[in-house]
Amino acid sequence: MRFQKRLSRPDLRDFSTFQTPMRAIPQRVEEAIARGVQTGADFPFSGAAKLLTPEGDGLIDSVNRNADGVLVVACRTQMPAVTPAMWDWWFGWHGMSAERYRLWHPREHVGTKLSEIRGRSRDPKARYIGVTSYIEEYIGDRELQKLSVAFRRPGEFGLDESALARQGTAICARGGFPHKFVETAYLVHFVRATSGGSEMLSRFWLGYVNSKIPLVGGLISAALNKRDARIKNIPDRFGLKLLRHCSEEMGHLASVLPALYAKYSDE
Repeated sequence: MRFQKRLSRPDLRDFSTFQTPMRAIPQRVEEAIARGVQTGADFPFSGAAKLLTPEGDGLIDSVNRNADGVLVVACRTQMPAVTPAMWDWWFGWHGMSAERYRLWHPREHVGTKLSEIRGRSRDPKARYIGVTSYIEEYIGDRELQKLSVAFRRPGEFGLDESALARQGTAICARGGFPHKFVETAYLVHFVRATSGGSEMLSRFWLGYVNSKIPLVGGLISAALNKRDARIKNIPDRFGLKLLRHCSEEMGHLASVLPALYAKYSDE
């Protein structure tokens, strides 16, 4: 099985205006990391649609280990002056070059490639839904992660798209390790419009494995979806690092996204 990738061309424009220092993450997120991984209540991927309800899914900033071994990372980001439309635009724009991708998290993002380039589409959602981004980044340590993010329609994840359109937008994807031919995670970034901008509720469900290796993929998936295998392959410390990374990247990008959108949204 081969993955077709389109090399992102270098973007030679001067982005120095948007290369601002990263701020500290909110204290509430630091406290969540200090509390460590929580157990006792389950938050399965099948409940993703709860994000759109007024009461939500019961998570704010936390890392939780479900009884079946799945690790759930929840992060909330307040984003003054940012609209949901800006996020749809961003996910269709940033993957076109490593220089754009690094604006998101200057310290830990390295590069990106796309399975398909749809830069000419005038519909921001059509630019990324159905496309896979192959990214290289660090997540809180010195090990470079080579990951795939395959973007999907929110309806495929159980989200009511009509209700979603009235509230904002949601970026939904399957995450994995392309060099291992395996998907391992579901992720949702639900962006809800507020009176002063937007609020993002990010969710990562780590441990839902789908092996794409021909003939034996089903057997591999069954073995890796067992509780003990999930706990071994996705340790608590990774979930805590991912919570910090998510809070850093979403908070940082939100601080420069309005200016980026104002300058480049017509492209």
